Amino acid sequence: MDYKTTFLLVTFLVGSFALQEPENDYFFFRHDISSRIVGGTPAAPGSHPHMVALTSGFLIRTFICGGSLISQRTVLTAAHCIRNPSTGGVIRDNNLRVTVGTNAWRYGGSQHRVSRLVMHPAYHHPTIKNDIAVVTTSTVVAVNNNVRPVALSFDHVGSNVPVRVAGWGAQRRGGSVSYSLQEVNLSTLDSQECVRIIRQAALEAGYNLHSDPRVEICTLRGVGLGTCNGDSGSALNRIDNGRQIGIVSWGFPCARGVPDSFVRISAFREFIQANLVL
Repeated sequence: MDYKTTFLLVTFLVGSFALQEPENDYFFFRHDISSRIVGGTPAAPGSHPHMVALTSGFLIRTFICGGSLISQRTVLTAAHCIRNPSTGGVIRDNNLRVTVGTNAWRYGGSQHRVSRLVMHPAYHHPTIKNDIAVVTTSTVVAVNNNVRPVALSFDHVGSNVPVRVAGWGAQRRGGSVSYSLQEVNLSTLDSQECVRIIRQAALEAGYNLHSDPRVEICTLRGVGLGTCNGDSGSALNRIDNGRQIGIVSWGFPCARGVPDSFVRISAFREFIQANLVL
């Protein structure tokens, strides 16, 4: 995933944007904004029933970002996924849909119109901090074997916690969005170690970016494993209990050995609860 200000800069994990293409796409070094899980494997049908694809269009779908169903009318995603690059506010798109119940975002499952988009009021685009948003569907999402809200964990998460992330992001830097859901197992990284590695990587690349352990979780499993463009907004889940602890937010070039950054769910309990629609 990539970002550009003047040259290639760090970008978000946003996928192909059918609306206006984000001008400041802060996830990974940007060549195009489409993307996939790197080093992962195809997810089994029904293995991620909380998984949401934010798409534009009805008969012909265009992928925007991932997300997670947390109630039958509420989806969590990244703030940069719903940000209008021209105004700084939320996007305006009557064709925006929440797609659930399918591992192939282009077809299958069910689609729901969106009635409300709420971006965190403290979201800071230049540094990609407080990168969380809530999407409310116009209709109730029916629960079945392939569709089920995920439980959230508001406990603090430390280092060396086995986690899993799924998404439709690029499987390699510069690749296109994956049509089938991919998953990869990772491990959370010590906060101060993450701060150190990202500080060094940003310094070498000339970027004014940093990790903030108060609002972010880092993962790192090595070169060739991690998230990429298009994975933005997807859930980071503990493997031991399946609870969501993070949201895919930003990172350096896909799976190049620098930590990936996720929104820390526990830091935003009040925001989530204030915007939850049951």
